[in-house]
Amino acid sequence: MKWFLGVFTALLVSFAHADQVTEFGPYQLHYNTFESTFLTPQIANQYGLTRSKGRGLLNVAVTTQGQGALPQSQRAIVSAKVTNLLGQIVSLEFMTIEEGDSIYYLAPFTKTDDEILKFTVQAKLSADSQPMTVTFQRHVYVD
Repeated sequence: MKWFLGVFTALLVSFAHADQVTEFGPYQLHYNTFESTFLTPQIANQYGLTRSKGRGLLNVAVTTQGQGALPQSQRAIVSAKVTNLLGQIVSLEFMTIEEGDSIYYLAPFTKTDDEILKFTVQAKLSADSQPMTVTFQRHVYVD
């Protein structure tokens, strides 16, 4: 069961829109959101995540890729904030998921129906390194 989350996340990153990967020199910052209900109850329980129509997950990963090589996961210090149209800002708390050579970061967020959320994500390779920052919007719904 543990492999499911890694495979699922890899698929989400693979099928990402062009704006879901941003390059910073030799590093790529991957980011996307998905419904918490996409997780099986077993996976959600294993990682202490709540499956709910009113909850989404922000997924972040940092990779580097040499010429002709497969992407290599990189450890990072990840932070993010989400802002709604009323200007309410919430800092997100990430958990680190390590599966084999893959490292990615998940943070739950609350959403309401027909809402536009603005995400600001920062990833740093070390405490004193320059942050890699992306900002993007998602129009979210509660089905």
